Amino acid sequence: MQSCTCSKTVLVWHGSLSIRRILLIGSLVLFTHFTRIEAAVLHASPCTLAWDNSTDDAVAGYALYYGITGLGVTNRLDVGMTNRVTLYNLLASSNYFFYAVTYNAAGTESPPSGIIYYSPSALSALAMTKLAGATVNLQFQAAPGSLCQVEYTLSFTPPQWHTLGTATADANGNVMLSDPLSGNPPSRYYRAYLP
Repeated sequence: MQSCTCSKTVLVWHGSLSIRRILLIGSLVLFTHFTRIEAAVLHASPCTLAWDNSTDDAVAGYALYYGITGLGVTNRLDVGMTNRVTLYNLLASSNYFFYAVTYNAAGTESPPSGIIYYSPSALSALAMTKLAGATVNLQFQAAPGSLCQVEYTLSFTPPQWHTLGTATADANGNVMLSDPLSGNPPSRYYRAYLP
């Protein structure tokens, strides 16, 4: 049976992507390995977008338009008066565009905000937090309900990956595992992937 693999190493650069009034809140990961089997559907980790509130008293709400580049607008999401939304239904490695509009009580929409482009990944970057003792907490995001596996190696020359554990992303796409770090190794490198 063929499988679809998406893995990320721990070498990360945190940042956000913004163009004018709408921005993508997330992180970019370097050294990404991604293999996609033709016709496989791989859902992306949650994607959060935000924009500045309008100062116009006539604004009755906001709508987010998004779709896959080249296919046109495929989705309109009315978010009411909130200026932040998290999308859980994007496909990994697809090229999306997003823009926001305001609308008044009659439903008339403003011109669109600046457009941003984004290609979501199946997994977000790993975040590590040192807990009491030698334990390290590992957190990342994946599509809700995704089974994820985390491995570790003591060195990259050459790497010898060992399974730390598996976990399923919760309804918000959050995945969390802890590593008790037995034996106090001098260094430890992690990667997460979809088995």
